[in-house]
Amino acid sequence: MLLTCDIGNTNIKAGIFTEDKLTDFIFLRGIEELASLVKTNKFSNIVVSSVVPSISKDLIKNLNQLNITPIIINKDSSFNLEIDYKSPGTLGTDRICSAEGAYYLYSRTNDFKKDQIIISIDLGTATTLNIVKYPGIFIGGIIAPGTDIMLKSLKNDTAQLPEVSIADYNDIIGKSTNEAIASGVMHSAAGLIERAINLIKSDTKAKEVIVYITGGNFGNVKKFLEFDYIYEKGLVLYGIKAIYNKSKELNPHP
Repeated sequence: MLLTCDIGNTNIKAGIFTEDKLTDFIFLRGIEELASLVKTNKFSNIVVSSVVPSISKDLIKNLNQLNITPIIINKDSSFNLEIDYKSPGTLGTDRICSAEGAYYLYSRTNDFKKDQIIISIDLGTATTLNIVKYPGIFIGGIIAPGTDIMLKSLKNDTAQLPEVSIADYNDIIGKSTNEAIASGVMHSAAGLIERAINLIKSDTKAKEVIVYITGGNFGNVKKFLEFDYIYEKGLVLYGIKAIYNKSKELNPHP
């Protein structure tokens, strides 16, 4: 069994792979729970993508105490995708793994063609869109505030607007301030994604766009999305697994 870990700004997600199948998807509340999971299972390897350096250090320390050295994905890792990005040192591994996951899942059952592009969308603390063009090149993307950040920003940076939750949404036309804020945030998120997809398709001259979506805010946004997509909660974990497969291919006997 292989353990993959996605350490984000809000959650730690773990995935257990048996062969190439994601057999368990687990939300963890902290490093202690992750260490407990490792203690009670025999994993062949542990592979980690993290956007929070302090948690990465704690994780390495905890696993070293168990005589385990995890594989940490970073900018120097071997990827299946070619990275065409002006500042690769600032490219978050979560974005790479999201794109890798979409490319892996699509390519294992389909031929990726010249007139197609793949877009992975992660609806998390931030909303990110990551674009892969033929034959497997990560060409960049979009980073925008997530819905929770938008809601908090309106509360924190204005004098009179109230704290609002997505549950306050009722209709496009808000009949109260809470409803109006919820409507603005939800349609901002959905509208950004739809407009971005259309512009990316036009800019890349693609005939077909394959969209994969993941992230904790998907449940809030999904009813506003009016285009074809594939939802995969373990998208980033599949990307981590695909990068691990590449490293094993290049170094079969480390």
